[in-house]
Amino acid sequence: MTKAVSLNIASRSSDPNGRGDLNLEDRTFDYIPIPEGKETTVEIPTYSDLEWLDTAGLKEKQIPVHLDPEFDTYTYGHIRRGFGDMNSLLSLDEDDYLFFHSTLTASGGWLTAIIGYFQIEKIIDCRELSDEDIKSMTDFENNAHLKRKEPGVDLLISGTEKSRLLERCILLSSLDDPRSLKDDFKELIRTATGKKINDGSPWYRWTLKVLEPEELLEMK
Repeated sequence: MTKAVSLNIASRSSDPNGRGDLNLEDRTFDYIPIPEGKETTVEIPTYSDLEWLDTAGLKEKQIPVHLDPEFDTYTYGHIRRGFGDMNSLLSLDEDDYLFFHSTLTASGGWLTAIIGYFQIEKIIDCRELSDEDIKSMTDFENNAHLKRKEPGVDLLISGTEKSRLLERCILLSSLDDPRSLKDDFKELIRTATGKKINDGSPWYRWTLKVLEPEELLEMK
């Protein structure tokens, strides 16, 4: 049985450039990664360097970006958050799915949507590895954590060539209440421990379990 997890990523309202925008008419969106807050050993892109992003409305275009996950070579570096994230991610096997959901600005408010996914290639537990060991992983050299002086990463995850940053997001939030799942997903998405998600809970920040990933992908 194919397993799947979904993680919250991307810029938040408290970050310098705020949330990405969502066009509800066609479900196109802006993927705005978080800013880089650590010392790096190599030059890294700024928001103005991101080719897919219309930077006209951004407040801070020249600050460096922590581009993670990245969808060129499909790598993601995870730092433990709680909420069952480590156990959930380590339970994934080759060809399972890791989805990425984000809060996006829409119609004067915000909504949560899945903006991309990895089909899992491999997951490396880095907790017992030295910085030198982590930085020697050439398969992950494009990942933002390997560009830091101190990687500070617990898991490194790579995706297959079937991984994607979506052109049109999969809208999870109800249009009536961003803190409620749409009815389409109430039997499809659960908490990390398998419980149903209660309306009004901050589920959009949590590690989520996707019960039928193939069914979810059909909605893209």
